[in-house]
Amino acid sequence: MKHGGWGFSSGTFGELVQGVINDTPFLVTIPIRWGTRAKFIPGDNQEVVVYPTHRKKAQMAAMLACHTLKKPGGTLSISSVIPIGKGMASSSADIVASIRAVAAAYGRTLPPSVIARLAAQVEPSDGVMYPQMVVFEPVKGILLEKWPRAPHAVIVGLVGHGRVNTALHHQSRAPYNRLHQTRLQEALKIAREAAYSHDVRGMGQAGLISAEVEWERNRHDRILGQVIEEAHEHHWGVVTAHSGTARGYLFSPQDFSSHEISQADRFLRTLHNGPVFRMWTLTRTVETQGQFDVDFPEPGHEDRHEA
Repeated sequence: MKHGGWGFSSGTFGELVQGVINDTPFLVTIPIRWGTRAKFIPGDNQEVVVYPTHRKKAQMAAMLACHTLKKPGGTLSISSVIPIGKGMASSSADIVASIRAVAAAYGRTLPPSVIARLAAQVEPSDGVMYPQMVVFEPVKGILLEKWPRAPHAVIVGLVGHGRVNTALHHQSRAPYNRLHQTRLQEALKIAREAAYSHDVRGMGQAGLISAEVEWERNRHDRILGQVIEEAHEHHWGVVTAHSGTARGYLFSPQDFSSHEISQADRFLRTLHNGPVFRMWTLTRTVETQGQFDVDFPEPGHEDRHEA
């Protein structure tokens, strides 16, 4: 009996902080419970066939994993609840889940550093191959800092209309001036301290600084400007996609009692720019890969059954 492999990867809701400091691009990944599951069944040649057929990045990642493991290709299937092109790591989750599925099918486990290197060969990646919050260099796939797991928090998020191509966005990204980089250093410091103390509000304030820097570099983004303005009025934390359309607020679960979460939900819905969801951060260990049995019928079995 042949074994297939499955892999899972969480997505993100944008990035808590993102930018460039001293010529090094970076982002802070905050995983959410939404994710992608991939299944891989080994075949007899080098080709990888993917379903749905438009998941080309997942297909490329699976082929790289097969090559790395010196194994043949096979059939890959992708199932995901992450909207595409919104800045929620849909491609990164597809890529990471696919690599894990291939490794599992062949009885292997690849470390996050190897998955990150393979993912970066497909496109600039989020750090979702790591289970905790990380500071990640997305272009080369390098881990810069490893933080604790995300604290228990809820994101009230507007997904937004339109799609953004991550690779093209990184190529056309406007430069960060010295003041922007200084503010991003401040945001990174606040986020780091908040992550280690599980301070959700501190994390949200770091996200607000990063969102402000992004808006100053992209003033035509009317929705982001309104989200930032409302955050200042109510002292809300912000989390947003820096290369996408996702815009949102970060809250502690205790904020349910003050009705702030419902208030943020109502405000985002007034923007009429796409669906609004509530998403929880990924705070616990989850299974990320495993095997399943593939039971093919014997030749002629189906014909005998029909007879």
